[in-house]
Amino acid sequence: MIFKVLIFVVVAYALYRLFMNDKRKKEEKMENEEAKKVADGVLVRDPVCGVYVEKENSFSVRNGDNVEYFCSDDCRQKYIRQVQEQQKISE
Repeated sequence: MIFKVLIFVVVAYALYRLFMNDKRKKEEKMENEEAKKVADGVLVRDPVCGVYVEKENSFSVRNGDNVEYFCSDDCRQKYIRQVQEQQKISE
């Protein structure tokens, strides 16, 4: 009886390690893919909330020579308000 329990525990531990290792590898792969997209310029960081978004599917606004990209219209509007407030203060 103890031998069966011991075998069950060993098999359960081996399966646990197998699945946890697989999950960790998937997470690392996703992080590496995201880092590669950031390095390639496919993903850009939203300056308001810090989320990474694809350039193609983002909201954008031009501020002088810079183009800023946003995850949503709300973030874009917040950024525009911040820039307008900074311009009022500097005047």
